[in-house]
Amino acid sequence: MNKKIIKAQADGRNGKIDFDIDINNDEINNIKITNNSETPAIFNQAFDKLKNEVLNRQSFDVDAVSGATIMTQAILDSGKKALEENDIKLDSKPVNTEHEDVEINVDVAVIGSGMAGLMAASRALSMGKSVIVLEKNGYLGGATILNGSNVVGTGSRISKELFGKIANEDSPEKLVADITRESRGTNYPMLSNLLANNIGRAVDFIADFANLTYQKAETQTVEHSINRQIEMPSQSSYELITKVAKAFKEKGGKILLDARVEKLNKENGILTSLLAEGKHQTTKVNFKSLILSAGGWGARDYKSHKTSIPYYGPMTSTGDYFDFAKNMNLVTRNLNWYKVYPHGLEVEPGIAKLTTYSTKKATDLGAIFVNKLGKRIVNESAPYTHFRDAIGKQPGQVAYIVMDKRTWDKFYELLLKYGFTREEIQSYFDLDGKKSPILVKGTLEEAAQKAGIDYKTLQETIDNYDEMAKAGYDPEFGRDKKYLHKYEGNTYYIIEQKQRFCTTLGGYETNNHMQLLDINMQPVENFYASGEIIGGANGHDSMPSMMNSWSYASGFVAGTMAADNTNSYQRKFNNEIEDPDAVTGASEE
Repeated sequence: MNKKIIKAQADGRNGKIDFDIDINNDEINNIKITNNSETPAIFNQAFDKLKNEVLNRQSFDVDAVSGATIMTQAILDSGKKALEENDIKLDSKPVNTEHEDVEINVDVAVIGSGMAGLMAASRALSMGKSVIVLEKNGYLGGATILNGSNVVGTGSRISKELFGKIANEDSPEKLVADITRESRGTNYPMLSNLLANNIGRAVDFIADFANLTYQKAETQTVEHSINRQIEMPSQSSYELITKVAKAFKEKGGKILLDARVEKLNKENGILTSLLAEGKHQTTKVNFKSLILSAGGWGARDYKSHKTSIPYYGPMTSTGDYFDFAKNMNLVTRNLNWYKVYPHGLEVEPGIAKLTTYSTKKATDLGAIFVNKLGKRIVNESAPYTHFRDAIGKQPGQVAYIVMDKRTWDKFYELLLKYGFTREEIQSYFDLDGKKSPILVKGTLEEAAQKAGIDYKTLQETIDNYDEMAKAGYDPEFGRDKKYLHKYEGNTYYIIEQKQRFCTTLGGYETNNHMQLLDINMQPVENFYASGEIIGGANGHDSMPSMMNSWSYASGFVAGTMAADNTNSYQRKFNNEIEDPDAVTGASEE
């Protein structure tokens, strides 16, 4: 027996990826990741798919995974190089590279595998329809897998079980009032009401459909006037996506990965089919209803420098539908609206990672926000929009959260829970404040100097704050006394905080059936939508948990209406007259 473990290292999207290749008699038995800093929800799916391909074909000459090309191609190249350097020759299996043309007939087709798409697909499937989900990436989840699993449970059976009497005090009207207040009246009432009146039914439906368990959310944010936020016990949107997708497939639904939609076809002016391209397959899908749930276009705007706000969403949020659906003449609004959060680390120029949960815990424990001058800038326990606006007014649009060791330990614990690794965090400290992201520690003077903050002013700020905490009164910003806690010890941590965005808040317009509208504000036959691509329900400033809530509620309604539409669907053929608008898509340019 010739057993050997070959170590290899690849340059991933967020840093080094270390892995072991287990060899037995010139055959790959296993590939094990030993270290990486990639986004777990994407990495786990992409690597599992890549690993299966390599093992099945006994070769690193396989396709990289769509949507994770940089990371997976680096692993393939490094693995191949490591085998060559160790003179390992594999008995590789031949690869069929012939391109296939496939045609599929379904009742309902869904574009996008984020929660909005999976909710819509699951709802339509539950109504007895044949359903397919098309995803351009080689993994599931869209932007959803970068969020937590928290949603609001207003009107749900689950909320009544979790919150008891408090749930009875909640109502769709109260939720709409909160949305309107926090968005400063920029929300669209029709969509806000659709969200509020359907979120409870959507939560109960998907919990039953996919056998999901919910609990009270660990964080009940102040933007909500009543406790209504719920989440899965793992708090993981990755678990949410994988469980819903698994249930969808087990119940007869189809999911096609690596299927980038490029054309929408009409017959006699009616939308009837689409074409999707993959590496080895062109798929034509004939449908009676189409649901567009393809996410936002944040990466597109980031890459084209339409905004200077650091981006933390998937680089695959490129708004492809603006191309493949351009001749459908769909009406849009507020395409420059972004969901801006005040809690983030700019881990590379223009790219951020969220620290929302960590920051909320730190401020609950009394941490304060300061600017370069060392002065406090905001009530640290106020709604997120207050943070956002305060940070936006600072030089360089940057602020700093100042923590003692007690608070840092909790902050660090939640960083590890939500997308950071120990090695990644240590690498930031190793920068010693010389470049962003700023994470420094030491005495207050040492930490201030490393972070480039005026030490004397910061010391005065800390002293004044400790006096406020002792008195239980904040005359400067009116912070609730339960969040006023004196700093402990002589070790301080100063962490940079910048605005960041993942999701877009504008998009296409629909009626109250989630049916897309054309530029004449008329519904487009057989065409529905859900999720981030439809803007307005949350206005310009969505509350925490509300983007996920919109994906649930809009997906539930879109799936219901698209399924109903198939019952009365009639194809209109005219073999003699060719519709000049028969095909839409960028390829027509």
